[in-house]
Amino acid sequence: MADRPPLASLALFSARLGYTPQGDEASRATACLVDASELIRDVAGEDWLNGDETAVVGVPQRVEKICIWSAKRAFENTEALSQRTQGDRSQSYDRARREGGEAVYLTDAEQKAVIKAAQGSSFVAVTLVSPYSGDSTESLLGS
Repeated sequence: MADRPPLASLALFSARLGYTPQGDEASRATACLVDASELIRDVAGEDWLNGDETAVVGVPQRVEKICIWSAKRAFENTEALSQRTQGDRSQSYDRARREGGEAVYLTDAEQKAVIKAAQGSSFVAVTLVSPYSGDSTESLLGS
């Protein structure tokens, strides 16, 4: 199965990164965006794709930014380290406590924002009709 398009563009990612990745770096940056997008879609329960899944549609700006920040963390931290120390005795661990795991992640605040954005994008107003609504009850009773 081919990767679905990322929720944020490489151009926006590059703007946050401060330069435009080229060659293998551009491929890695795109892969980070795709991975972050899939994680966000899982959390949101929303895919923000057109009918044939070839283009993104209606992505809330907040979700787009979260995608960029999550991908940027993974891009800049290739070893997925969550702790770095300096000195003679230093140890670092990744999030999964194994080497090379979970480079792409969402913070708790980002997860909440994604869920909120997904709920907001699927809001539908429904007007309910009741026999008790109207100008008077006389019209309902046929009087």
